[in-house]
Amino acid sequence: METFSAGRKELAELHFHLGQSVDPHILWSIAHEQGIKLPSKDYWEFYEMVTLTKPGEITWADYHELFKWTELIQSSPVAMERAVYEVINGAYRANNITLLEPSFNPIFRNRSGERDLDHIILAALRGMERALIEFPMIRAGLIFLLDRRSPFSLNEIILKKAIKYRTRGVVGIDIAGPNADGFKYDDYADLYARARAAGLKTTVHTGEDGDAAEMAHVVSVLPLDRLNHGFRAYTDKALMETVQKKNLTMCLCPTSNMRVGFIKDSQHLGEVLRALYDNGVKFCINTDNPAMLRTNLSKEIELVRQTGALTEAEIDQTVRWAFDASFVPTEAGRNLYL
Repeated sequence: METFSAGRKELAELHFHLGQSVDPHILWSIAHEQGIKLPSKDYWEFYEMVTLTKPGEITWADYHELFKWTELIQSSPVAMERAVYEVINGAYRANNITLLEPSFNPIFRNRSGERDLDHIILAALRGMERALIEFPMIRAGLIFLLDRRSPFSLNEIILKKAIKYRTRGVVGIDIAGPNADGFKYDDYADLYARARAAGLKTTVHTGEDGDAAEMAHVVSVLPLDRLNHGFRAYTDKALMETVQKKNLTMCLCPTSNMRVGFIKDSQHLGEVLRALYDNGVKFCINTDNPAMLRTNLSKEIELVRQTGALTEAEIDQTVRWAFDASFVPTEAGRNLYL
């Protein structure tokens, strides 16, 4: 249901995964359009399969298990075009989000090499372009995800594709996914440097499931423009000082971190927000996986408001920080990719 009302402030969302941002009814439609055999012919069983509808915490492993079906359903050019198009225009209509940076792993959309990677990427870009043509007030860019579970060779392919399509709308790279044996951030320092040299921006998932010490190492090793999650820094004053000096904006995802128990409750969330703000750390509010978590950006901001940790002026400041930290090269009122 569309909830936009005239006069609502423009919002920006910098961190959300495409796979878990498409509404279940659209995923259902895409799956049937492609003839994908789903484990159930009952829509409501499917709905529960791709969302976190039950209350309470879930394990980190179970959280990532939910990604498999959404990634499979999106594993075709037709699916990717529609998914990106629906997510971008839907975010604008529902929340007046005029700046978006959806992220996804292209290799997780080509069915282990069955589908051509360039076709997958070009379809995603077409979906973005369709949305931008219909809604010219929106600005958007795609972020490609590398994955900790993938070998370096596959992650390097993703970088090469990001560089190839950087003039079409790919704006940056990120590293996500559960920790895996053998993965080392140090191995990616040169790859990240190559990305930046080619004109791409860089971010990374850190300070979420790990601790402050791990995050401090990541920040010291990788050349970064931004951080995804990163809330663990609130426990380490020296780390917050480092983040502040490097001018790295954190993309916080309250509901996501609370559902898996990394942030215990609203009081804990308030402590995190207050500590970061008081130590000069820039951050913005995001959804991470909005369809899966049944949330949206307005709900996330309201969750922050309800903690009482930030004033309205400070909440407005986090929105401005989001626009300032965007990877999308823009001029006022015009997306440079069109």
